[in-house]
Formats: sequence, C-alpha cells, structure tokens
Amino acid sequence: MAVNKELQKLIPSLDNLGIVASVICLIHCMAMPFILALLPFMGLSFLDTEEAHWVLAFFIIGFALVAIFPAYLKHKRPGILSAMIVGMLLVVFGAFFAEHTLGHAYEMPLLVVGNLILVATHWRNRSLIKCCDHEH
Repeated sequence: MAVNKELQKLIPSLDNLGIVASVICLIHCMAMPFILALLPFMGLSFLDTEEAHWVLAFFIIGFALVAIFPAYLKHKRPGILSAMIVGMLLVVFGAFFAEHTLGHAYEMPLLVVGNLILVATHWRNRSLIKCCDHEH
C-alpha cells in the first residue's frame, strides 16, 4: 500500500502535533499535583476531570495513528510500529482504566511512560520519513 505524496509531506507536521500533544499531557500530569488546589480559583477545574484526560488521549492517539502508521507503510520499520502500539496502550490504559483497576497511583506513571515512548517514536518516525524521501 503506497502512501500518497500529500500525506507523506504532511507526516512530519503530524508528528510535530503528536509530540506537542504528548508533551502537553506530560506537563498536565506533572503539574496537576502542584496546582490542583489553585484550579478552582483560576476557573480551570475542568483540567482535573476525566474528560480532560479523554480529550488529551484522543488527540495523542489520533496523531499517532495518522502520522506513524502511514509513515510505517513507507519506511517499514517494525520497531516504530511496535513502539507506537506500546505507547498508545499505556496512554489508553492510564487515561481510561488505571484508576479503576490498579489505583490512582498508577495513572500518572503509565501516562508519562506512554507519552515519552510516543514522543520518541514521533521523533524517530519524522527522521525516517525524511530519510525515505531522500532515497527516492
């Protein structure tokens, strides 16, 4: 299955958006314990809801799927695809299931590790797709 030229040109931008979404999630996870008490006073209490996690997870997973998978069809590096799947599974499990199955203490570590894997995967994917462009 060939990746069309327009999508191929768009993949580095989608990888950048994926990196930004994962970094925002990381900042959100790391900052929440420190600013939790201030959120109601700042009118930002929605940031500590399950819905906020769902929205971030939706964008993170969406960018991973539209950037990494089509690029994989071009560069055929199974490690990239595997890392994407592991990162996405950790983010999905952390955002939707960790608190209810393992406990709240596991939610943030799963999200952090999953997002770090996805940031690294997007970064590597971006360089691989650029490399493939130069080969053809």
